[in-house]
Amino acid sequence: MQLRLLISIALIAVLVGVALARRTTTISYQSREPATIKVVINEPPAKDGVIPIEIIQPSFVSSAPNKLDDLTYILKNNSDRAVLSAAVIKTITYDERGKVYADSVCLTMDSAFHPDMRGTPFRPGTQMSMESPGPMAFNEGVVIKEITLTLEYASFDDNSAYGSGSEGERKVNAMREGARRYKSWLVQEYSRAGKSLTAIFPLIQAPYVPEGLKLDSDQIMGADRYRLQLLSTLRKKGAAEVESYLK
Repeated sequence: MQLRLLISIALIAVLVGVALARRTTTISYQSREPATIKVVINEPPAKDGVIPIEIIQPSFVSSAPNKLDDLTYILKNNSDRAVLSAAVIKTITYDERGKVYADSVCLTMDSAFHPDMRGTPFRPGTQMSMESPGPMAFNEGVVIKEITLTLEYASFDDNSAYGSGSEGERKVNAMREGARRYKSWLVQEYSRAGKSLTAIFPLIQAPYVPEGLKLDSDQIMGADRYRLQLLSTLRKKGAAEVESYLK
């Protein structure tokens, strides 16, 4: 328990140190319970009076002091460049029996996820809705005190980036690597099966990534995203489109 507390305090200290170099906005919201949860937004520092990417309109549902049922927010691109990828660190600070802890998770968007599946870049002057996976429930007796959203990383279409070397950049790159390695494996299986999509279709349907690829958790997320996109492409555009990726 002491080790957990020390780790949590260290994490909070790091986040506070990072926040000092950013624009910080604090907002208090009333949940469905009597307690108030504070929302802290950390964004890149302004350049020429403009914050390049803003986090706006955070909204959450908390049905109990220890629950975060839903969390949404919007990214606004105020820059003159298209955003290819971005990463937001969500940190929940909570009190458990008088001790303060913090849990963090990195949430990403990536329109350049894989050459086969390029999405529409996050263009200047536009907004993008972001969701946080949920719901999240802590032990009985826990009281959520604060939600912090930190814009940690963004890459642009002119090859520039904000937050290079951060956890956000590492996660984006890891997911891309997982997609690349999964596709390479699938191409090999397709060739071994006589270039028959029907023969390897059960592999694409399987809700897991082969252990032999030895992917870490972020790479697995990227591989699974590629797999699900293949299934979506098959439904929307047909087998010929999917096979064009595998040849």
